[in-house]
Amino acid sequence: MQSVIVLDLGSSSTRAILYDAQANPVPGAMVRETFDFHVDQHGASEDDPALALARANRCLAALKASAAYRAQVQTEPLVAISSYAGSLLCLDNAGQPLTPIYTYADTRASSDAAQLRETFDEIEVLQRTGCRIRANYTPSRLAWLKRTQPDIFARTRHFATLSDYVRLKLFGQLRCGISIASWSGLLNRQHSDWDLTWLQLLGVDAAQLPAIDNDTPNHAPLIALGDGAGANIGSGCTDPSRVAVTIGTTGAMRIVSPHNAEHPVLPALWAYRASHALDLIGGATTEGGNVVAWLRSVLAGWDNAEAEAAIAAQKPDGHGLTVLPMFGGERSPGFADRARATLHGLSFDTSPADIARACYEAIAYRLGSIYAALTHNGDMSKHSQGIIASGGALLASPTWCQIIADVTGTPVQLCEEPEATARGAAMLALQRLDVPARLGRSFEPNVQHAAIYRAAAARQQTLYNKLVG
Repeated sequence: MQSVIVLDLGSSSTRAILYDAQANPVPGAMVRETFDFHVDQHGASEDDPALALARANRCLAALKASAAYRAQVQTEPLVAISSYAGSLLCLDNAGQPLTPIYTYADTRASSDAAQLRETFDEIEVLQRTGCRIRANYTPSRLAWLKRTQPDIFARTRHFATLSDYVRLKLFGQLRCGISIASWSGLLNRQHSDWDLTWLQLLGVDAAQLPAIDNDTPNHAPLIALGDGAGANIGSGCTDPSRVAVTIGTTGAMRIVSPHNAEHPVLPALWAYRASHALDLIGGATTEGGNVVAWLRSVLAGWDNAEAEAAIAAQKPDGHGLTVLPMFGGERSPGFADRARATLHGLSFDTSPADIARACYEAIAYRLGSIYAALTHNGDMSKHSQGIIASGGALLASPTWCQIIADVTGTPVQLCEEPEATARGAAMLALQRLDVPARLGRSFEPNVQHAAIYRAAAARQQTLYNKLVG
């Protein structure tokens, strides 16, 4: 029977997982290595290409050496790569890295993005490419590289993503999945190929970018997609009737719908792709589980179980705090590259649980803004079946799920698939989007809490307007 290896290149771990023909994970057939990005106060967020490749190699080798793999695999498996999107590195003529991997969280191209916004109509660019002109998209990063490292820019044979690079080194293909390409801001929505307008403006030849896959992989049977697309599909959100919310390291809210390049995109949202046939519409935040990790590092005596109980015991917005949670700059809905986190209203009686609950609620308000934009944009079915939640941070915190239900006024149901992102990649590789996800506990919105949160979200927006604009 056909099986699938999924190489999941996440933002906090690299995993190799084996799935069977029904997109079920094979017990005992998963290998994981954790890591951290290199970050600094100047906005850097990088990974080392050699280390990233070595992690992928080790995970694949350990998976194939496992007893579970040998017992399951009878014929050559399909391969799918799921990767955090929005990465960039430069390769020389031999395919060797000239730069680190610049991740989605790197904000050093902020001034270049601002300069491009002064020159070009950002909303026109959004409609053409599905992405705004911001530091985390490739056009701004190419402008930044050209300005700050002109020798490297001139020597670059290929501008690639982490997924492209790993695929080249492990499978001998310098190709890019359309899902990965759509996250770059360089994909033309009409033509499903690299946007020539951007390339001409930036001084980049189309041959310097990997060829984009069609939906029938050739050579090695391999697909590559962004982690957000995988999370949607893997949690069962394969049409506009279900909205996926994912909180892992960062957060996002998205729907999958049939590809329609003519459909306008609201400024608060982006339009990526899950495949040639499917759009992925939504918004993402720079904050999510990384804020929980920050709380754990700075709050004395933090314990996950005790903290969850303390947060759950608090009343909605009962702490008196207003939080802007953009520790790494803002993506959706405002896309303010230089925004930073703020905790307003601290007093001597503010407790760790107060700060934690305020941060959880603040992130939910940001996701609520994305949800409102999706609703207003007409991307969601009038017969919505609610929100499906996935990601380690939500699985670990029923309280957070309830907060999101209250903020959006929409039922939230947990997806019990342990690796929804990788599962979605396996489903796409198998062309089995009809396989239902295992769903668990449901959280119904509380009307009284919703009213409290609307006022608190408005207070957050007022602070945002004053500090960010």
